Amino acid sequence: MTTYERVAIALHAACDKKPPKSPSACLAAARKRLQQSPALLDQAVRFLEQRDTEADPEVITALRQMQLAEWVHLKDLKSGAIFLIQQGTEAYSVVGLTQLPSAIIGDRGFLVETALCPFAGKILCDGIFVASVQLGHGIWRNFHTRYLSLKAAGRLHRKPATAPSWQRAAAQSAAPLKEAPALEILEPWQMVPLDVVDDAFAYLEAKLQPHHPLREHALFPLLKREDSQIWIVTKYEDDGTTWLLDLTSKRRFQGRTIYAFRQLTGDDELELIIQQDHQQWLDEFDDETDAR
Repeated sequence: MTTYERVAIALHAACDKKPPKSPSACLAAARKRLQQSPALLDQAVRFLEQRDTEADPEVITALRQMQLAEWVHLKDLKSGAIFLIQQGTEAYSVVGLTQLPSAIIGDRGFLVETALCPFAGKILCDGIFVASVQLGHGIWRNFHTRYLSLKAAGRLHRKPATAPSWQRAAAQSAAPLKEAPALEILEPWQMVPLDVVDDAFAYLEAKLQPHHPLREHALFPLLKREDSQIWIVTKYEDDGTTWLLDLTSKRRFQGRTIYAFRQLTGDDELELIIQQDHQQWLDEFDDETDAR
């Protein structure tokens, strides 16, 4: 934060402009100038060097890759704040520079101008929000549904190396980032298309026994095996909890028979399930080919 503030003041000085008195206004104006004229960053660094002022190289590298835009801040989770680009084609799990966005702008559902950048292997938000507009419930719900779909498709980016723009930047670097790729959906698993999510939810609601524990939650179907009634579902009000629901198998629960389910420990376990099922699918496919 100290380097960010120093660079902001130096940017204004390089433009012969007096910085705003408010620290947040100073940063907001500086990043806007930087977006319009990226070469100003080098001028600001030279300005600081001439005054024997330290500028953290890692922060400067992050500022070179800063993306200032209007983002949809969906909500905050323990793992990070969820941001979507306005077009709804990519989602990001973001760490706050000083605190979570909800502590600054409100709990959830805002369209805000802010800056995201890669830093120390994470995606960072600078915590400066301009012209925040709260989304209506219907619009927020649509973005939330889109976010869950992106998450299922492996397009919720938790690290810069999986995000398209920073992937390109890393590939052009002499020392590219080497982080794990986004979740890949492999056969026989398939993502539940957005246009059939409501039908899929209605199907699950009809199938689950009245006493099934998952009925306590509003579910969102993420994935389904194309060869079986085995599903990956999460809470619609996503808090990271994910279950494998097997409608082909039953178990006893509190003295009653229900469809089998279990909670997954996280994305790593989900990825392992997908990979193992894919390998089994390939092995069975090879057996069928050999038989013919």
